[in-house]
Amino acid sequence: MKTTANARFSTRICVITIAASIAAAVATGCGTADEGNASPAITTLTETEVSATTITSPPAQDSPATSPLSQATCDVDTAMIDSAIAQIAPPMPGSGWVEGESNVNTCASLTYVTLDTQGGTVSSPYQLLLFHDGEFLGTGTACNLSYQTVAATADDRIDVRYRYITGDEPNADPQGEVYVSYYWNGSGVDMLGELPEAITRGEC
Repeated sequence: MKTTANARFSTRICVITIAASIAAAVATGCGTADEGNASPAITTLTETEVSATTITSPPAQDSPATSPLSQATCDVDTAMIDSAIAQIAPPMPGSGWVEGESNVNTCASLTYVTLDTQGGTVSSPYQLLLFHDGEFLGTGTACNLSYQTVAATADDRIDVRYRYITGDEPNADPQGEVYVSYYWNGSGVDMLGELPEAITRGEC
């Protein structure tokens, strides 16, 4: 009887142990299954387009071209100046005229072109061509004179300085001077002032 009781007791312990092991295994298996069936987290990436800003430089501005004096505006061109030169006497035998200063590109009522002796010196002859609205009016003086310089201009007036020898000073440094003005009166040119005979030498 004692032996049988011990056997039954051992059997109960074994059954309880097996049942506990099965329960633990089931619990463990369920835990593993739950973890295996868990849905993974999904990360969504959003792409944002960045528009590039383009800087456009302003178009380059063309600078106005500067015309030489011989390419005059206001209807006074090279051909007209050459035609005017052909109508007056040369500065001296064997020499010709070359263009000097001018204001024909100002479109003033009275404009001018100075003429210098080609290859000349300060005491060589000069001349002054006068124009109005593209028309050649004539020269400042009837004869070619030395030491001529345009001193100032206005829309209807040209002031000119003439120098002359007064004594024994060198030709390059005359001490006498006088100013005259050529004035557009609306229909022609008046000379305001007088030139002494020391300048004109009685020729004009």
